[in-house]
Amino acid sequence: MIKIRISEVHAKLDRRCVIAIKQHSGIFELLARMNETVPAYTFVEDDRTYIQLFFPKSGKPNQIMAPILSRKDLVEKRSYYSITERINNVEGMKVVGRLLEAPSVVLNNAYLLKDELYMDFRFHGNTLHEISDILSEVIGKNQNFRIIKLTHSRRFRDRMQEIHSQTPLAVVRYSIPIPMDNPLIGYMAENHPDAVAEIEGRSVTKEGIKILLYTSKPMEHGMAEAISTEDNVYETYVYEKSLVEGRRRGNEARIPRIALFLNIENGRLYDTTFVPAAEADEYVSIMMNSLMLDHDTHPLLEYYSELDEEVWGWI
Repeated sequence: MIKIRISEVHAKLDRRCVIAIKQHSGIFELLARMNETVPAYTFVEDDRTYIQLFFPKSGKPNQIMAPILSRKDLVEKRSYYSITERINNVEGMKVVGRLLEAPSVVLNNAYLLKDELYMDFRFHGNTLHEISDILSEVIGKNQNFRIIKLTHSRRFRDRMQEIHSQTPLAVVRYSIPIPMDNPLIGYMAENHPDAVAEIEGRSVTKEGIKILLYTSKPMEHGMAEAISTEDNVYETYVYEKSLVEGRRRGNEARIPRIALFLNIENGRLYDTTFVPAAEADEYVSIMMNSLMLDHDTHPLLEYYSELDEEVWGWI
């Protein structure tokens, strides 16, 4: 049995696209005067798109930041300040929504530079025609939307190391007993225990959270949408309570999840998540406490480390 490694999933989704959407409103007009990149985390709630902005405390104080730091909704964490703003560029975000809903699309990273929101995502080459069609509808026709890059995807390690150089990351891994009441997870445990699932949890539909499944052999027809039977890439939506609740609590705590994967080992479901190192212990507390309420058997904290060479040896 060929074990799929998290560090190798970049080879499964082989294309990358970066777009920029101009934002309008008071805070974005204010940030347009800054030259620094502002890390961001976008998510959808009740059909509205929000952006969480993260301002590192290590940054140099300036007059531009003063109005932001005086906002009543400012949240202070150990290593950064955070605010949440609704995105009002409805037309531009509709395009983003169509892109993210396209088969196999997973958002890698988001950040704000001046008054533009950059969104970096990857997808399987079989979806290129759909991505191309969406982009061609707006490129050169919408002054608030532009394409930055359309290339081959980068290694997962390279992406994480780039983010880590800007904001130190930690890797948190915990496990729970396999929830056999979930048909998909039960099927994967029985038929594809070597697979890796990548979670795209920034939006939750009535069907649940979007999941990309990377397997070593074909899946049974009807269990998930086939993106590529040659590369064994599948997509589906799962409404697993722990995933939905973890997403909600993480958003409330203003902790971005940079990447999130599930896999099965020794009869347990493992969650491996990349988060900012300074907030990793708070994330662990949130998730462990949440899972203790939802499962009869306590979750196990399996691994906790700042991103270093050792991590790439086992992930």
